[in-house]
Amino acid sequence: MELRAHRLSLQSGAVLHYELDRVSSGELSETGAGGRHLGEEDLWGQASVDLGPTRLHAGLVRYVFRGDSGTGGVGSARNTTEVFASLSTTGRYLNPTLEAWWDVDRVRGAFLRASLDLPVLGWPFPPYAFVFVQTEMGLNLGQGPNPARPGEVANFASRGITHVSLGLGTEVRAGRLSGIGVTTLAFGARSQLNADDATRVDGPGRTRDFVVWLWTGVTIVLGGAGRTGQ
Repeated sequence: MELRAHRLSLQSGAVLHYELDRVSSGELSETGAGGRHLGEEDLWGQASVDLGPTRLHAGLVRYVFRGDSGTGGVGSARNTTEVFASLSTTGRYLNPTLEAWWDVDRVRGAFLRASLDLPVLGWPFPPYAFVFVQTEMGLNLGQGPNPARPGEVANFASRGITHVSLGLGTEVRAGRLSGIGVTTLAFGARSQLNADDATRVDGPGRTRDFVVWLWTGVTIVLGGAGRTGQ
């Protein structure tokens, strides 16, 4: 949902993580072994300000986990809230973004993420399509173990770089669908080099320094007309 007034806009939404396959014991999962259901809900709200090619964001996210920790999933004990701020710019060749995240509930610490999108191909006729190279780096500043509170759960094992990733993505804007809204299909491939013990976790008792995966997603904007350019 979005409300817009000149350069200021207010948005809210939800992201649902649903595991479609049954999970075997030892697999990395939010639901836990045997699960095939909703594993996580991310409820968010933010304010954005457009300043020409630069955009400022600030908001919060509430993370609610629905898994069973007794079978290797992520349970409600890890529920938390983060506030965030970001600065992004859109240029002809480079689209950088810098994000700062603060966990204000469970971990109480900061995390930085820097990302860069490089457009490499665009199809200017309907359906509009864009291909871009994506790179990202994470930096933990305060979401690791706290010696003053040894009982607190940490998101990372130590301060410093958590991961570096590189990928290739594609967006296809299907245009306005009657009775629904504007639909965008996204898909791609991504690789990640893990630099923190927490990001290396690949299931109970398993770790990986380097991972590669395929991803896909659909975005549907209900209501008003969407942009047809980038």
